[in-house]
Amino acid sequence: MGEDEYQLKQILPVATSVLNEWSLRVNEQKTEFVKVFLAKKDETDSNGVKVAGNEPWRSSKLLGSLLCSTKDIFHRIHLGNIAFSNFKKVWLQGKRISLRRRIQVYEAQVVSVLMYGSCSWAAPKHVLEKLNTTHRRHLRNILNITWPHIISNENLYKRCDVVSLTERIECSRWTMLGHVLRLPENSPAALALVYAIEGCSAKSRIGRHQINLFNTIKSDLTLRGYSLTCLEDLYLLREVAKDRKKWKRLLSDE
Repeated sequence: MGEDEYQLKQILPVATSVLNEWSLRVNEQKTEFVKVFLAKKDETDSNGVKVAGNEPWRSSKLLGSLLCSTKDIFHRIHLGNIAFSNFKKVWLQGKRISLRRRIQVYEAQVVSVLMYGSCSWAAPKHVLEKLNTTHRRHLRNILNITWPHIISNENLYKRCDVVSLTERIECSRWTMLGHVLRLPENSPAALALVYAIEGCSAKSRIGRHQINLFNTIKSDLTLRGYSLTCLEDLYLLREVAKDRKKWKRLLSDE
């Protein structure tokens, strides 16, 4: 995966040779090359369809998740709805199965599908809200609340003893950040974080700022009185993250 497909093809035989030394076999014929780029606003493909926002890499899958957070969230919603319908008989049991037990089944079989890979999501608020909408619709079906009967979102969460998925996504992202900060400095994730910080000084592309994971993490830190603009900030955060209890308390300090 990279910005230059030619370089990727040059790397393949080298990677195959190195991985063979670790008894890891690479099938070069099945290797997929993913060129990451942002198309220009007026750029179109051979069929005249706009490419911006629909670049091929956005639909590429890595470890079960699509590379584009927005597309991955819509994919998760689709899979979550399928998982929810598979347990329709459980939700219709009513008083035969306690609400607490039904919520436990829902968390294990549906929410786990909806939230897969959520720690690395960076998507617009209106996209994340669609995830909340799906979650609330499921909870109303479990409670058998249909029109004209209504219930507020706050009471719905309280009755089911759950929180919104956006809150859980933020918690998942914060936990992931703490884990990365505690990793050895030469680990891939820690090196990627250093690379992101050092890349802040590079000239950015023309146009509005894109929503990405690094900027989302910096926003999370700003809400808690921290910054991540230089390596000194990173060293400070590493010291803070070593105290797991303090790091966890920061999650609620907004």
